[in-house]
Amino acid sequence: MAKNKPDYGVIAVCFIIFYFAFEALFVSVISQGAGLDDAELASNISFWNWGYGGSQPPLYTWIAFAVEQLFGLHFYLLQIIKFGLLATTFLSVYLALRLLDVRPVVAGASMLAMFLLPQIGWESQRALTHSIIGTAGAAYTFLAFCFFCRKPSFGRAILLGLACATAILGKYNGALFLIALFGGTALTRDFRSALKNRYFPLAIVVALIAIAPATIYMSAHPASVVARANKLAMGKTGGFFTDRLTGLADFFTASLGFVSIALIIALILAGLHSFSNSKVSRLTTRDENKAEHLIYHILLFGILLVVALVLVLGITNVKDRWLQPLLFLAPAYFAIVLSRLCYSLKYVRAFGVIGAIAGLVVPFVLYLNIATAYNRFAPPEQLFDYKTLDRTLRAEGPFVMVFARHPQLPGNLRLLDPTLKTIHIGSPFVIERLKTPLMVLWTGNGKLPDDLRATLLKAGLPTTGKTGEVEIGFSGGSDVKRIVSYLYLP
Repeated sequence: MAKNKPDYGVIAVCFIIFYFAFEALFVSVISQGAGLDDAELASNISFWNWGYGGSQPPLYTWIAFAVEQLFGLHFYLLQIIKFGLLATTFLSVYLALRLLDVRPVVAGASMLAMFLLPQIGWESQRALTHSIIGTAGAAYTFLAFCFFCRKPSFGRAILLGLACATAILGKYNGALFLIALFGGTALTRDFRSALKNRYFPLAIVVALIAIAPATIYMSAHPASVVARANKLAMGKTGGFFTDRLTGLADFFTASLGFVSIALIIALILAGLHSFSNSKVSRLTTRDENKAEHLIYHILLFGILLVVALVLVLGITNVKDRWLQPLLFLAPAYFAIVLSRLCYSLKYVRAFGVIGAIAGLVVPFVLYLNIATAYNRFAPPEQLFDYKTLDRTLRAEGPFVMVFARHPQLPGNLRLLDPTLKTIHIGSPFVIERLKTPLMVLWTGNGKLPDDLRATLLKAGLPTTGKTGEVEIGFSGGSDVKRIVSYLYLP
């Protein structure tokens, strides 16, 4: 009797679940403080807002706020949110491909190969928040759309609309994926009928209703929406054509860097197959060919969309992490093409296994990156001695709010004492919410920075009082010290 072969798809799914559960626990244990993104999140959820400063959509912060209200503020809960979103992103891709009738081994390899995308496999675990949920929302939308295509219905249209809303409210560039998804679908003969289905308009209506509160807020506070638009460096060179050529070159470099590792490995595996003597034919199924065409058109439409934006707006700066919601399906496309080119699925399996190995390397690098001062002259923010800072500040007197230029210090102080209200320059409604007893913080010695001074004056608060500075070090063997200055307003 032939033995049953292990189900590659099931193994891949179990790997993802256990991997990200371990990562959430691992990072919670080895971290002595929060990095910039987690600190900003901890600071922002001091208050409920329909939108937040710094041009970031609100969904990630809403989720964290809800978790804090239910379970309190704890660093490990922030990690559960982050790694839970990453896990569901991977699993959504797998489930969506299975709904497209892609074989389990190909779907599993597609999912595991996402670890070969550095911005998802590495950078999203090391840092990032809003980019993570933007990509997760795109993956949820892809899954919901595949579910809708199988059998359009009233309920599935609602799910699709809600998934679309998560992409938009997660990260603004998540909206680009929606355009790429529906535009790519319109180009794919086997799927364009879903866009003509009588239930599809309901999905659009549901999405618009879901994003309405945040849209109203953003309309009333446009400055917060474009607060970081300078990152796009539109018109930086000063020349019409040089701006666009610079932007196209930057986009090409960013997109190639985003997918290069996965692409190179897929090409190597295809090359190895071409030199093999395999005689067993395992051609892709017709359904996999349909899935390949759909994903190809989604990726193509997304790339052309960004090119169009660069040409129209004169964008000269394109970061690779901004491409997450557009290119996260690239490994799936590579895996399906690999299954079509190769006569043996062992090369497809190898593609996924290499991705899993890349994922297993991440915890070791994470440990070096956030728990050790391997670079003694630039130690990670997670090693800063926030507890000593907290004790020093409390010696000046009681305070209920911390105000600073950046969220790093307030966020970490709030993780030590969740009863604190924390605000930074980029927070919404700063002037209305400032109150005493208040601790104002800034790094470096010297007088109160002008932006903090101006904000205090607008809030009707004094800009003089008990001042001081404290020199705080880092753990992990670093000799670096940082000066933190403060103004205490009782």
